[in-house]
Amino acid sequence: EFDRLIAELSELRETEAMESARQNIWKRFGVEGAVFVSDMESFSSTSRKLGVCHFLKLIHRTRQIIVPLIARNNGMLLKCDADNCYAFFENTDDAIQASFDVNRALFRANDAFGIGEQIYLSVGIDYGRILLAGDIDFFGDPVNTASKLGEDLAVREEVLVTRRAIEHSDFEIPELAERMTARISEIEIQYVRLPMTEIAEDG
Repeated sequence: EFDRLIAELSELRETEAMESARQNIWKRFGVEGAVFVSDMESFSSTSRKLGVCHFLKLIHRTRQIIVPLIARNNGMLLKCDADNCYAFFENTDDAIQASFDVNRALFRANDAFGIGEQIYLSVGIDYGRILLAGDIDFFGDPVNTASKLGEDLAVREEVLVTRRAIEHSDFEIPELAERMTARISEIEIQYVRLPMTEIAEDG
């Protein structure tokens, strides 16, 4: 249904008809919530050094851990693309808690492996109105922003949460958490940097 409506929109040429089609798509598929995007550290460099099969093995292990923890925190895992995972949550608190739980689980699992087998994630979280295509995919500015945070700005065991996501959250930001502003692809992003190492150790 989503793909059909997008295909119909692509065939339209009249401004009024296009606007009506866009409004219909947002009416049927528009939702508000938190977007969670995770990224594995050093995917490209590790694949080149140890081979893609080695990293595919690590991706498989990561997905085995992340899938149940997303669900346990009321999230919906929509897709995993290479070393990235994309999930939707109705509220920011659940998305933040899921990021902590996933990294805590990976922190513990890493104890059983050598350095070359250890897995580290970074996570970006944003909040806003998006198009949610069932349980398959989502689209919108919060998806783009969370992806840039998780993939481009965060480092291992960090979660970066936009200020607009924090505004829709009851999560108590640590006093020493860094408040940052970045500009990527002509987009200014205001976010809070939450290192996960201490949380993992405390757990």
